[in-house]
Amino acid sequence: MTRRANTTTRLLLPVALLLVLFVVSMSTGSAEPDAQAQAAQGAPATPPGAGACPGQPMAVQATGVYTPKPVPEIVINKQPAPGAIWQPGMRSYWHCHAGGQIMMLFEGVGRVQKRGERIRILHKGDTEYAGPGMEHWHGAAPDASAQFFQTSIGVTTTLWMEEVGRDDYQGNDTGITSRNEFLRTGVRKKPEQP
Repeated sequence: MTRRANTTTRLLLPVALLLVLFVVSMSTGSAEPDAQAQAAQGAPATPPGAGACPGQPMAVQATGVYTPKPVPEIVINKQPAPGAIWQPGMRSYWHCHAGGQIMMLFEGVGRVQKRGERIRILHKGDTEYAGPGMEHWHGAAPDASAQFFQTSIGVTTTLWMEEVGRDDYQGNDTGITSRNEFLRTGVRKKPEQP
């Protein structure tokens, strides 16, 4: 009975997350119009969610190459779902999304970590939710690539922090040491590690 319940839960969770994503995408947010109104009045526009975490808005920050790759088997509003593929050992820097992010591993073996927690190993169909402002990273296992379905929720500002160090990637730390170092020094890229 437990095995059947686990299988049912694994199948229903991604469907439920996609349903939530659909509902959120159909609703309208109030943060973007406010920023647009400020810009129209000549006031400097503050990115929505700019105070969500100690990062900065910028292009994708990653160890290795970040390759956007839609997931054609998942269709949202008649379009392939957003996704990315990470080659073995590659991963994003620590970051957060002002409105949160949903991630589901579509192929391969992935790794995710929320600040203050140990890493999670993801296999096909496993999901992760990082709520608004939750600092996290995601990428591939050391010996396997990973393709994620990943999408931001609501306010889409992404704020980037420091590179994920070896201890975090290997599961030996909870991201607190690297955060404290980043806040103290402001250095994003780690020196080459042996």
